[in-house]
Amino acid sequence: MLKTLDIILVAIMLCAATWTFSVKHEAESIEERLRKVDAEIAMERETISLLEADWSLLNQPYRLQRLADVFAADLNLKTISPTQIVGPEDLPSEPVPAAPEPSALEGGLAANQRGVLR
Repeated sequence: MLKTLDIILVAIMLCAATWTFSVKHEAESIEERLRKVDAEIAMERETISLLEADWSLLNQPYRLQRLADVFAADLNLKTISPTQIVGPEDLPSEPVPAAPEPSALEGGLAANQRGVLR
């Protein structure tokens, strides 16, 4: 009886050790994926920071004015006057769409029905 109990307990212990190993291995795998995602996020944040710095350099008013002066003849740019700037309330209202024309199919059915009624 004692040997049977020992064998059962050893089998349970082996199952528990196997389960513990698999859980540990899965946790390490998830942790490795988490580290990779964290590294990707850090790289994306750094890229965003660099792009924002580049954007601010490209949009400096002095640089834009120089480009506008250099390419003014090619682009036919003209200086706007303050009277050209309007608010949303000064814009014309949206045009009312015209009534839709009947399609050829609808016209054909109507003509066919008129012919049947005669």
